Amino acid sequence: MSRQFLVINHSSTLRKIVRTQIRANLNDAVVLEAEQADEALRMIRDRQCHMALFLWDQALPQGPELLQKLAELPEDQRVPTLVMTTDVRGETLDRFRQAGINEHLPFPCLSETLAETLNRICNPVSLRRDKRYAFSHANFLLEQRGHAFEGTLVNASLGGLLGEMPYSDNFNWSLPATASINLAVDGDSYIAPHLYCAVVQVSVIRRYPDFSPKMLRISFNFLQIPETSRQTLEQAFERAEAAQDPGTPPYVGKIAAN
Repeated sequence: MSRQFLVINHSSTLRKIVRTQIRANLNDAVVLEAEQADEALRMIRDRQCHMALFLWDQALPQGPELLQKLAELPEDQRVPTLVMTTDVRGETLDRFRQAGINEHLPFPCLSETLAETLNRICNPVSLRRDKRYAFSHANFLLEQRGHAFEGTLVNASLGGLLGEMPYSDNFNWSLPATASINLAVDGDSYIAPHLYCAVVQVSVIRRYPDFSPKMLRISFNFLQIPETSRQTLEQAFERAEAAQDPGTPPYVGKIAAN
């Protein structure tokens, strides 16, 4: 799942600097921009971003107004906010804290420092809506336009799957596909077919000697899940939870499906 960061400042040059820093260090980031306070508040209220980066300077138009309106947002509409500022005086930081903003960085700062701060405040794991599960024996089958593609399941949830499969010219990554998951828990098999899904991210994990792609790691979001398949997955996940032994590696996967 991509993290969406909202960069707020009246200067397109300053926004571009921060946008470039984020893109240089985070490969799952989508950078949105807002020039005016009203635009930023609308995007935050409409949940268009996971985190806001507020580039503060004394000449910032509508800066105090934006701070006040951020402080007045209902709890369920707020997002983590990082202030980047050239002014790190105590009274200025107190002003941010009064608006409910406790995170700040000097501006400019190193790209690595910014990336570490964003990962701490807006960790990808915290964005996952569904718990991921990995299984010792699991695979998936994709069907698209009369072609079938087999792969190994890395992990799955009710929201999507992460798998590895050989590269094929016949698979169109821009189109939806239908997936079927086959997995086993303690010797019992579970099959969940007809999972309508779309590609979220693709990466090449192995290449041929001529550097053409050989094996891909690909994540899908489920667009539709038949009720019977949902029940099958829920049963398999419950069995996986129950089968966990503190003395053995857990079933819960450490790689996000989406």
